[in-house]
Amino acid sequence: MKNLFTLTISIALAYFLTGYLSNSLLAIDGYAVAAWPPAGIALASILLLRNRALLGVLLGAFFVNLIHLDKVTDIFHWQMMLQAIGVTSASTFQAWLAYYIIIHVVKRPIELSSLKQSMIGLMIGGPLCSLIAASIGTGLLVINNVIPSYAALNNFIAWWIGDSIGVLIFTPLILAAFSYHHTRQRLQIIVPSLLIYVVICVSFYGAASVKKDKDLQRQQAKVSAIHTNLEHQVDEIKSHLSLLATFFASSDMVDFDEFKRFTTRQLQYSKEILALEWAPKVIHSQLNNYQSLLRDELGADYYVKEKNAAGQWQPVSKRAVYFPVQYIHPLVGNEPAQGFDLASSELRKQALTDSRLIKNVTVSEPITLMQGDGNEKGVLFFNPVYSDINHQVGFRGYVVAVVNLEVLAQTLNFNQNTDIDASFYDVTDGSNPVEIYSPHRVGTTAIASFNFIIGERVWQVKLWESVAQSSWLPYWLAQIVGMLFVWLLITFLISVTGTNIQIRQQVAKQTQSLREEKLKADKASQIKSEFLANMSHEIRTPINGIKGLHYLAMQEPDWQQARGYIDQADGALNVLLRVINDVLDFSKIEAGRLELHQEPIDVNALVSELTNLLQFELNSRSLEFRVEFDASVHLLIHTDPIRLKQVLLNLLNNAVKFTQEGTITLRIWQQGEFTYFSVIDTGIGISKEAQQRLFKPFSQADSSTSRRFGGTGLGLSICQKLIVMMGGEISLSSSEGQGSTFTISLPFESPLEEVIHSDDELADIDVTAVSFAGDTILLVEDNPLNQHVASSILKTKGCQPDIAKDGHEAIKMISEKSYDLVLMDIQMPNMDGLQATKVIRNELLITDLPIIGLSANAHDDDLKKGLASGMNGYLTKPIDADKLFKTLWHFLHNASGH
Repeated sequence: MKNLFTLTISIALAYFLTGYLSNSLLAIDGYAVAAWPPAGIALASILLLRNRALLGVLLGAFFVNLIHLDKVTDIFHWQMMLQAIGVTSASTFQAWLAYYIIIHVVKRPIELSSLKQSMIGLMIGGPLCSLIAASIGTGLLVINNVIPSYAALNNFIAWWIGDSIGVLIFTPLILAAFSYHHTRQRLQIIVPSLLIYVVICVSFYGAASVKKDKDLQRQQAKVSAIHTNLEHQVDEIKSHLSLLATFFASSDMVDFDEFKRFTTRQLQYSKEILALEWAPKVIHSQLNNYQSLLRDELGADYYVKEKNAAGQWQPVSKRAVYFPVQYIHPLVGNEPAQGFDLASSELRKQALTDSRLIKNVTVSEPITLMQGDGNEKGVLFFNPVYSDINHQVGFRGYVVAVVNLEVLAQTLNFNQNTDIDASFYDVTDGSNPVEIYSPHRVGTTAIASFNFIIGERVWQVKLWESVAQSSWLPYWLAQIVGMLFVWLLITFLISVTGTNIQIRQQVAKQTQSLREEKLKADKASQIKSEFLANMSHEIRTPINGIKGLHYLAMQEPDWQQARGYIDQADGALNVLLRVINDVLDFSKIEAGRLELHQEPIDVNALVSELTNLLQFELNSRSLEFRVEFDASVHLLIHTDPIRLKQVLLNLLNNAVKFTQEGTITLRIWQQGEFTYFSVIDTGIGISKEAQQRLFKPFSQADSSTSRRFGGTGLGLSICQKLIVMMGGEISLSSSEGQGSTFTISLPFESPLEEVIHSDDELADIDVTAVSFAGDTILLVEDNPLNQHVASSILKTKGCQPDIAKDGHEAIKMISEKSYDLVLMDIQMPNMDGLQATKVIRNELLITDLPIIGLSANAHDDDLKKGLASGMNGYLTKPIDADKLFKTLWHFLHNASGH
């Protein structure tokens, strides 16, 4: 059962895939294709497997028929279902009948070693039995109106030839692959069969392409003529309007009779113009006087009107300017349009405005014409009229041509004596094309389309040609003769070249793949080694400085000199912290654990802070630092202040590091919906090659950069990721030896969540005036060195803290003595700070005792865990003395802290 399932799926897949590829590559001007491999696969499968192959052939044939459906759900339509079942049954029965005749009637199995037997068997299975599917399939296509009846003969011949070629080529190909045990014997059939298949496909494709090219050239000539004639017709309409505009411009006293005489001859030359109109400009204050004058000339029932929401006529609403149709010719059939205010219709008003602005002809959007039965579609051509035509001043109104696109399309066809229909679409709004006119004639096919710009609008003109009967019979007859001739020759050929080439290509491909994988592995190993070397250098260098300066301070009897050594060691410590923070930031970004929050940032204060932070480095290098922005404007942006300062400081530090002399410039401006920061230096610059990898992790301009200037290669990668998280972009413009410019753009509308600052209330605390004399503080810390450091810092403000070495001891001491505040380390043996805090809050029920977490864990998650356990605040190591003092003061001496 398992083998039957595998065989069925394999045959169905082979049938479907070869059928799909043939339809995709070889289907030309017809439903059937020139070569149909599934016919040969079906016969060979049944010859090899007998009735066990029938289910696979049925499934493959059924799914191939789905290729021709517009959508899969069409199979549920009963006609489509019957057609698919009918063609599938015919194809399967054709293969089974060929097998039955060959094996049971003629009793001459296809022996590839015998030319005579092979020819007899393949002729039966090919040209003879292929008549079955071709006849039934073509009949079903005609019955279901998939193809017209006049194309039935061509389709039948195409189908029959395709199945015949498929059997003659792929049946021996598959039989050779599975019947012989020796490679040489297989190749004697496989290689020639593939060659003949390629020859037939290429020759058919070439012949068909030549025919298609000739048909295409013929169509292109017709299309070109239609395009030229359309331009001529539109130019003629414009000329009529221009002449009519000149007529009105030359006289202020044109009456209806003069207008009628002048336009009568124009209408005789252009049948597509249904009517010509004159619509003067009338301002609201002149409306009553204008209507009175026109009633004397045109009749007492003349008034300026518009249509209401129900489509009924009513006097015009009050507006500043009107453009009523004063004269229209011919008047018969166009009476409803007389007096109609063109400005009352939004479709017409837009075209009027455009015409006046560009002082030229414009065309309205497709509209339903008032002329006729109310169902005709057309467009209006507007031409502005000026008192002074030469200078186009003194605007008086518009002359209008009402154009019927159906008549225009018919005129194009009559003028060129072609059997081509034209449909018009307004595609000015590319996302919403509007049909202006379409002939909707049965038996036509689209042959070309082009865009036609007129005024401020874009028309798409689609051309349709009647489907003419075009015989492909000579092409298929030529394929039969060529196929038989080459097929007789290939049975005598023996070749192994194709397989050898294939093997060599496969080996070469695998070798190339292995080389690429090895290069990737070597590159990854090299990057890892360079990063570890850089990190080792970056960490050991400041540690070496700290250790050396510490030794010098210990040996120095002069306190001022020793303090200088300590200050230098503090600088080296900051360098070490910067390296560690880079690595931690990068790991948090990669893990998606870095959280950013937006808040308003005063750019003046930001610039001042950056200037102060850079001042020492700038002075030591004698570099000039410029800030270019309008300091008089209170510039405010919303983003994460800490991370923005981190990015700008990184870029500025890089600029200082790589600039030996010259100027460092920080330029800030706002444009559009973005705020821009540019850091410009006159340093060594960056080559184009190095710029490609500069923002990648662990990368610098070249391998010598880390040796000359230091750095982990993480800074710019972190900067880029932070800017992207803030909703902005960072770009680089640089030339080697010419300096560099890094530009950051941040949107006004930050995508970050807003944060409510809790540290603002600490900003006003003066650390110099703080004293903790008289306050009882418990320090919970397991590390003796950290105990000593924290105690010593507190002693500078008059406080001698009690010390507990773990959570158990802290709970005991708090139970025995009352404390004003607890500094609680997080990670400790026996009981950590989080557990101890929970015991104090939940078991001792001490809720008013301020507990400040103190830990080297700096992740946001650690802060959340500390606050969730019941802590009031959280400070990270290394201890920032000023922040520690402010926090303690806030909770000890601020009323809101208790």
